[in-house]
Amino acid sequence: MRKEASLVIVEDCKNHKFLMIRHHRGINDGCINFPGGKKEPDETIEACAIRETFEETGIIIKNPVKVGYIEFPGVDFYVHIFKSSEFSGTINENKAEVDAFWQDMDNVPYDMMREADRDFLPDILAGVYVKRRYVYDTNFHIKEIVNL
Repeated sequence: MRKEASLVIVEDCKNHKFLMIRHHRGINDGCINFPGGKKEPDETIEACAIRETFEETGIIIKNPVKVGYIEFPGVDFYVHIFKSSEFSGTINENKAEVDAFWQDMDNVPYDMMREADRDFLPDILAGVYVKRRYVYDTNFHIKEIVNL
């Protein structure tokens, strides 16, 4: 079954920070990236981005703008990437799943991110719309990157 998901880069432009999370479970356990998650049936992908960001961090985003799309066909996972600089609230993370925190934009912890995140994030932050497919080997390392 095709699994669609969102990933949201929340920018605090005034304080020069990104909202990031560290995962506590699943395939991303211990890794750092951005809020997001699986789309519910009958939910738009934009609504998924807003809901997942709130559920994981307590932050309410507005007007998410799509900035990329990535595929992981080996695990049948399709991720829509958004950015938002309009938000309200304070961090109230879902401690069972993640730690949420504000990270300085000039000090993104790439060494704590998965390979695909390290690949596409610099392009998105440079203003490039990313559309890629990541093919993994049996050890879950990138075997091939295809620009779509």
